Amino acid sequence: MEWPTTSDLYLPHLSARIRRGRGIGIGEAYVPWLKVRDVPSRGTSSIVQGINVDRSFHFLSKLEVTYFYLQERKSNVIDIREQFPILDIARTIELCSQFGVQHGYRGIYPEPFTIDFLITENTTNGVQYKAASIKTPEDANNPRVKLRLAIEYEWCREQSIPWVLIDTSLFNDIVLENLRFLRSWFRHRYMPSIQKTNTFAMSFMNNYSRNVQLVELLQKTASQLKLEFSVAADAFRYCGWTNQLPVSLHHSISFDKPLVLSNAAN
Repeated sequence: MEWPTTSDLYLPHLSARIRRGRGIGIGEAYVPWLKVRDVPSRGTSSIVQGINVDRSFHFLSKLEVTYFYLQERKSNVIDIREQFPILDIARTIELCSQFGVQHGYRGIYPEPFTIDFLITENTTNGVQYKAASIKTPEDANNPRVKLRLAIEYEWCREQSIPWVLIDTSLFNDIVLENLRFLRSWFRHRYMPSIQKTNTFAMSFMNNYSRNVQLVELLQKTASQLKLEFSVAADAFRYCGWTNQLPVSLHHSISFDKPLVLSNAAN
């Protein structure tokens, strides 16, 4: 799913933004329809540099960042487009009329609906798209929000794109901080290799004990593999990020605490 790049195909009041690349393109060329500076924030918006797709991603809430990290960890996800616009405004106006929803306007001009995420995946049936909306549990139960989500769902259904409202009830600061901690291997410029990470993960699991602080597990593993502690720490982060180590995201991951594995947490 990709919008044509010719600005003349769209309503005149959208042309300037289309020419700047907003909402069009794929991969590194994609520019979100809404950027952080476009939307009033309570300090929860952020810009994140992608790992698999080398561009800046714009998120309007912590929930969006959490979902992005969870998707970015998946090996079959090949593209993530945030704040994806439905530029077929004529159709969304029709759908709003059918559902009794007030279409969004900017002044006197209709504004596109935006889908929080459009994900591109490699599957056994080839490349597939899926759309995801991220809402707080409170917003998800708001009747007005539900009607607007129905517009997204119906438009996606017409395009044969599966749409889902993400259950964010388990998204919290612990999960987000754990994901940031694991993901910091990328910021530290750790260079993984299949052989080295497999060896590290195997050695770490052989040393693992539920009641031992993470720092002690890393020191022991680093000593066995003759690694500097900083390298072992980033190898751990990478293995946790890629699910080679089954760490629990719902228990705080910290050097000075015992590590909880996901199978031990259930």
